[in-house]
Amino acid sequence: MRTTALALALLAFAPAAAAQTADDAPSIEHAPPATALAREPVVLRFGVRHLERVARLAVHWRLGPTGPWRVAAAVRDAAAWRVDLPPPPITARALDYYVVLERTDGVAHASFASEAQPHRVALQPDESDERELVELSRHRGRRLEMTGGGEYTDFGSAPNVGGNRCGPTAGAVCPDRFYTAWGEVRYRFHRRVRSVAVRVERLDGQTTRTTFEGPRTRDVGLVAATASVEFRLVDIVSLHLLGTLGANEETVQTGGGLRLDIGTGQPAVVSLGFQGITSYGLTASAWMRWETARDTPLGAGVELTSQPGANAQWGLRLLAEGGHHFGRHVTVLARVGYGARQQDAGGFTGGGAVRVSF
Repeated sequence: MRTTALALALLAFAPAAAAQTADDAPSIEHAPPATALAREPVVLRFGVRHLERVARLAVHWRLGPTGPWRVAAAVRDAAAWRVDLPPPPITARALDYYVVLERTDGVAHASFASEAQPHRVALQPDESDERELVELSRHRGRRLEMTGGGEYTDFGSAPNVGGNRCGPTAGAVCPDRFYTAWGEVRYRFHRRVRSVAVRVERLDGQTTRTTFEGPRTRDVGLVAATASVEFRLVDIVSLHLLGTLGANEETVQTGGGLRLDIGTGQPAVVSLGFQGITSYGLTASAWMRWETARDTPLGAGVELTSQPGANAQWGLRLLAEGGHHFGRHVTVLARVGYGARQQDAGGFTGGGAVRVSF
């Protein structure tokens, strides 16, 4: 009789015990976001029932449907439990996640979504991000550019009739030529400040300069560094501001300039520029560059310059350039042209550059 009564009591108590166990099981309350801004932290908040039974709460997340899973542990703030996921890059379009709750008895289970069926958050770029994505795609996803090159310009050797052009000791002709060797590093932000760059160059040559004795042939040279900042005025117009600091064996020289690009990001771009360096000269230029043929940038330009010796007479250079993109990272450029400062003299201009982009 006692055995029967005990069995009946246990049967009566079992549903209540099971119900109590289910009610006491820890769980979370969570309002999942449907969208989030790219480049902003994704904040997830959770309410936890029966906190005393919870050992750990972790969010498993990934970018896109094929990215690797990562784990972020939840922490408790004043109001609830939260996880701050790092800002997604602007190229990401979705973030997947699910939540794993680990109990104090060591049992772990997915308490919201699962690895097989994660919750997806659509990532939305803001207006500036969308512009950046457009410009980034135009540059094939590259931001850093390193370029090295050189150029030789010969304005010709004018006859030194009677020593009147460049002095009686200069000989029969007056040489007028210079070369530049340079390297540049540019980083592209693709935002309101589109890019910044630093260029270092070595300039050397011979030209006729005005002295207290009259015109004389002189060796000229300069080592200079130029910093430039490119601003986006509107979507297709950029303004470059330049500042130069240089020196030779005699003086320290400063300079500056600006360049206006019209058609930035389009197949054809017109560039108007002006730059000067004290004691070395001024240059005004107009260029049109286009890339209507695949992987083949082309350009044509005209330059007026008093370089390399701040000459009293300005020289004219007519230039053409072409290049080729070898894959995504390497571009080779070549430039040829004609230069003249005197009516009875003219010469060849030629140069090239190699650019590596990442």
